[in-house]
Amino acid sequence: MSVITISRGSYTHGKVVAEKVAQKLGYGCISREILLEVADEYNVPEVKLLRSIRDAPAISERYTFARERYINFIRVALLTQIFRDNVVYHGFAGQYFLKDAPHVLKVRIIANM
Repeated sequence: MSVITISRGSYTHGKVVAEKVAQKLGYGCISREILLEVADEYNVPEVKLLRSIRDAPAISERYTFARERYINFIRVALLTQIFRDNVVYHGFAGQYFLKDAPHVLKVRIIANM
């Protein structure tokens, strides 16, 4: 079980790079569909999942732990996919969710503007 995470900046064609790397290695390639699966499975709007990663918690979320719950939903879905097979992941917060995993190659793609 090997994992490659690809984070990318603007204009890097990171999606194309991730798909070609996965194809060349015979790995699965996953990205934002993780969020869609989580939204469907836990009946949570996708926008709330995106905000839980991207934005600071709102005042009301500080006491309900909604943000932490949404982040855990995403973490479970991502880790479930990763434990199934060799994977190239490109998308939201791959480095964050897999920061302590020893068998992950983390790649950052930066394009010259």
